[in-house]
Amino acid sequence: MRTAGITLLFCYLLICPAVAVFSSEPGKPYPNSRFAVVDSGSIHYRVWNEHLAHPRGKVLLIHGFCGSTFCWRNNYDTLIAAGYKIVAIDLPGFGYSQRSASMNQSQSNRGRIIWKLLEEIDGRDTTKWNIVGHSMGGGTAEAVALMNPGRTKSLAILDGMVFIKNGNLNAGIVALVHLPLYKKILLSYYKHYYLSFNNFRRELKGTYGFLPDTVTVRGYWTPLQIEGTNETIVNLLANSTEIQSLDAKELGHLPVLVIWGEKDRTIGLREGKKLKKSFPSIELRVIPNARHMAMETHPEIFNAMLVGFLNRNN
Repeated sequence: MRTAGITLLFCYLLICPAVAVFSSEPGKPYPNSRFAVVDSGSIHYRVWNEHLAHPRGKVLLIHGFCGSTFCWRNNYDTLIAAGYKIVAIDLPGFGYSQRSASMNQSQSNRGRIIWKLLEEIDGRDTTKWNIVGHSMGGGTAEAVALMNPGRTKSLAILDGMVFIKNGNLNAGIVALVHLPLYKKILLSYYKHYYLSFNNFRRELKGTYGFLPDTVTVRGYWTPLQIEGTNETIVNLLANSTEIQSLDAKELGHLPVLVIWGEKDRTIGLREGKKLKKSFPSIELRVIPNARHMAMETHPEIFNAMLVGFLNRNN
């Protein structure tokens, strides 16, 4: 029974106050890194085209599970050339954002935190945001758009954990994670196995469809070695109670693009088709032969789809 319960938890993860903003000086992870304190937690983000006099629009990029701003490295240049101001965020607990073993990791709470950050970044700028999210961050992007439609210009989701209505985790799963023995086993598993360099490389192979090079693996793996990452991952299952009920039907007033890798084995194309069936106005595009990381493995196709969509709506 214990083995079955742990397997179920692993499968789930594999598929599925004032804000103070300041620059990080010596030791910052990237030249354009910034940090913001939201709800007493530090959030890392990066900005491009910040001082462009007349940007075509503003784009927010949200990564997926165990990702960071690094995930979008093959997409920044195209968006910059197209004239967009870009903000890429590390979700709480990932990348170079602060770890927490107790933060509510629901999509709606992440959405709340992101809007607090964007409000500080915007200042008096009332230009609407184009929200883009991948995988777990696709569900977060959906929540962001639904929680503040008046400040949202469009929504684009890539291979996302999309929802018709956002709901809480299965109560049985949550209860298991709170059992001391299960929690101890999970913490050990993520720290000593899942987050090891060689295993994580194999995990990326499944999402790419090929074994990535060492530079790519290190780009993902390095921030995952920050103390507290394994606690954050376990907390995803233990503490994800939605703070706001959201319904995808409210997306009807927004332009929505959903992009999927044809051969995605992490979150199957059926999820994108299900959303499209429920809301026919959504534009669904499929990238042939791509798996879960199409923005990295098929950047030219993905960039063309995304920028074309953004240009039509900005």
